[in-house]
Amino acid sequence: MAEKKHRLLKAAAVTAAAGAAAYAGTGYYIFRNAFDLLHSPEYAGKTGVKRLSTGIGEKNEWFAHCQRDDEFLDSYDGLKLHALRITNLDTHKWIILQHGLCNYSGGMLDFLYEADHRGYNILAPDARGCGMSEGRYTGLGWNEHYDLISWINHLLNIDPEAEIALYGINSGAAAVMNTTGDYLPANVKCAVEDGGFSGIKEIILHQIKEKCGADASLLLPSVDLYVRQFLHFSMNDVSLQRQLKQSVTPTLFVHGTEDETVPASMVFDNYYSCAAEKELYTVEGCGFAETYLQEGYFDTIFSFIAKYM
Repeated sequence: MAEKKHRLLKAAAVTAAAGAAAYAGTGYYIFRNAFDLLHSPEYAGKTGVKRLSTGIGEKNEWFAHCQRDDEFLDSYDGLKLHALRITNLDTHKWIILQHGLCNYSGGMLDFLYEADHRGYNILAPDARGCGMSEGRYTGLGWNEHYDLISWINHLLNIDPEAEIALYGINSGAAAVMNTTGDYLPANVKCAVEDGGFSGIKEIILHQIKEKCGADASLLLPSVDLYVRQFLHFSMNDVSLQRQLKQSVTPTLFVHGTEDETVPASMVFDNYYSCAAEKELYTVEGCGFAETYLQEGYFDTIFSFIAKYM
């Protein structure tokens, strides 16, 4: 009888160990796909310096001949970060343009072109792990918001009289929204977020449900173990909604009504959480990363910015 009980306990221990390993392994798989830029299917891989093709089209010709410089700074956790600076003479108006996941500063050609031709200086950072910036992991807008604050301070060293608008796309929009919830210098006049999600846990759960048809909420504690280990924060301790409730920065919230990658409903979560002056711009018929293709999009964006500059 004792031997049989021993065998049962041993079998139960083996089963529990196998279950724990499977749980941890699934959590790591989700973490790797969501945060590890070297393995995420959403990111093609870091290939160093990326360049636009030149000589094809007006915008590429402009980029090839515009006054641009490379800026570098050290992040709070020791990464060397890069930004592209494009300068218009005789103005202190600046756009800090933060790209989204799977992109880099030079990949924002339409946005760079529009800002320059509307009379703004531009600082376009490469997010950590992208373009010429060091790093392997994305913080989906959390670590990046500290980087964005560093770039604001860096810009003020270049131009102490700068008037700054923050402008972010997708995960860059999450970084912008998180930034507005921290103390910012008065030089930051307004912000635009386009296609931002309503939180890290929320976008991970949505993506898993879209791809697998399953509710993965029970797996989040396992994912968070790896977030804490590699990114040094807990998903339970960060809140984009809390940041927006603390914001005093006038913000324009933009989203495509047909966006399924980042559900359009998330823009309303963000908009209603924001305590600052705010406007909402939903772009009919546009899916993920399509809003800027809509006629009148840039007129709306820069009309909002002009109110505060």
